[in-house]
Amino acid sequence: MPTLTGRRTLPLVLATVVVTVMLLSPGGTAPDGPPHTDKVTHALFFASLAYCSRYAHIPTAWTIVWLAAYGVLTEILQATVAVRRSGSVWDWCADLVGVLIGLVVFGAVRRRSRAAR
Repeated sequence: MPTLTGRRTLPLVLATVVVTVMLLSPGGTAPDGPPHTDKVTHALFFASLAYCSRYAHIPTAWTIVWLAAYGVLTEILQATVAVRRSGSVWDWCADLVGVLIGLVVFGAVRRRSRAAR
């Protein structure tokens, strides 16, 4: 299991706190946008978490596993605890798409920085 130490974990911790607060804040506090805007938001949240996770040297497989579980947990909490929120399988699917996007972006940035050396 990966260990989280050092300055590289700070962005992951901060991103996780911010995303958790945003996902569990009372519904109806954000302005409505076009249909399915919430799916884009979920994908962006989880893309940033995946990127930060890899930046913290958490292996890709562990990143996928913990973010998939975190996504399920947040959807369950939205359905049961959060005020004016509902859990959604489609939101979780958007979370997973975001994880893949974050991993692809991290890989591209890493390859580019190595090529620049």
